[in-house]
Amino acid sequence: MSWIRVAAAIGVVVGAGAGLYITTKYLQNNHKQVQRIRNAKRKYRDLLAQLSESKKTLNRIDSMLLPEAEQVVELQTNVTTDSRIDEKSRKVLLEIGEEILRLMENIDSVAPALIVEAAGLEPWTEHDLDLKQSAIRQGYGVVLELAGDVRAIRKSLIQKAERRAKRIDTLKSKLERHTQV
Repeated sequence: MSWIRVAAAIGVVVGAGAGLYITTKYLQNNHKQVQRIRNAKRKYRDLLAQLSESKKTLNRIDSMLLPEAEQVVELQTNVTTDSRIDEKSRKVLLEIGEEILRLMENIDSVAPALIVEAAGLEPWTEHDLDLKQSAIRQGYGVVLELAGDVRAIRKSLIQKAERRAKRIDTLKSKLERHTQV
């Protein structure tokens, strides 16, 4: 009888130890996952701040620089050819073009893969279907959503900047046509 009780007690202790070990491993893995998701969210906020600065620059181009360029080109095309006005017009368009180029470089430096990488996943996880499904099963779906959000915002800003660059090119060609006449 006493051996049975001792065996039962050992079984209870082993069972409790195994349960404690499994719980500890689960909590450690959960802690790692939580830390990785926090890192990804931190990187997301950093990239959003960078995109926000790019949006402010784009708004400044729209509200101040582009109307000034249009006004200068319009003035140039309506006035007889004066080399000083000509140079000023070219300089204004060149400055705006450089500003748009810097803006596009800033936007290009925002890589959504950095968010995925901050979570400890492979940077190409978003594009590989198997890796993506595996990440979602592991609980990293929110990380992929954050990267998708940044990708969409980035794409929108790039498209807007490209339209502004085309507008500047149109103004340059208009100015060139006028100066050749």
